[in-house]
Amino acid sequence: MGKSSNDPTLTPKELTGLRDEAADATEGCCTCVFRKDGTHGPSGKLTQMRADGTTPNGQTDTNFKAEIIINQGGSPKAVHVLTRWKMINKTSDTTRYPDTTTLTDDVVNQRVAKIPGSIRKSWNARPYKLKITDSKCGENTFKVDFDAPQVTASSHYDLEFVNVIDAATNNMGANNDYQGIKSGRSYILPSSFSGKFNLADNRSATNGGDTHLEAHEYGHMIGLKDEYHDVGLDRGGVQYEFFDGTSSLHASNTDLMGTMGTTTAQPERYCLTIAYAVVAIFAQNGITVTGLEIV
Repeated sequence: MGKSSNDPTLTPKELTGLRDEAADATEGCCTCVFRKDGTHGPSGKLTQMRADGTTPNGQTDTNFKAEIIINQGGSPKAVHVLTRWKMINKTSDTTRYPDTTTLTDDVVNQRVAKIPGSIRKSWNARPYKLKITDSKCGENTFKVDFDAPQVTASSHYDLEFVNVIDAATNNMGANNDYQGIKSGRSYILPSSFSGKFNLADNRSATNGGDTHLEAHEYGHMIGLKDEYHDVGLDRGGVQYEFFDGTSSLHASNTDLMGTMGTTTAQPERYCLTIAYAVVAIFAQNGITVTGLEIV
């Protein structure tokens, strides 16, 4: 029986086994497991645009943290992306977040336990595959899977959780500043590998929502930028440069990184930061990728 979104993409035993294999990998090997746990990117291949759609606003894809495991000997061959995060209960910190209301650690942990499954459901729905060609190993296709396990130590991201309940402002709170520092807005801060989530947001899986919120914010946790087309805020989407040199501009309020109204990651471009990270890991292990396609 196959795994569901409620199940981790790798069991603890499988993960330990792959880590052990990676420790014994040799340079240029075509059947070895390669692994990098830490900071990846930026590729510089994603450029956020101003509202005119032609002028860069100075923002590109960001560094991101993850454990990426390339299993060349698996069946199927696979790329596993694991983003570990730690819960920090800030529901009683009314100094920093004036509109939050207190929840115990037990309650918060019970709520946030729904996040890994919601991210797996959203990001593994397609699923993504990378067709990779190099001079040593030829052409191979790797299935990509994503997971976001909650941990208490060795996290990639430290996430603060608030509980802002205010129906009049769609649970953003009276202190609804655009940047979201004091409000109920959820966001990821790539520069510090941190973020904030509002447990009361009706789009959140922690609040019985439809998994839009965590799926969108996870995109930022793997280096992606917002694609919103918003003239008032001078935002005009993202230009993506692919491995073959082609590029495309997407200013979309319909796909996952441009809206909270889509539940799954579907466009090829959403796997681009991972694809470039995989190319870099191969290079670090003596293999030069000459062709790459997201399929």
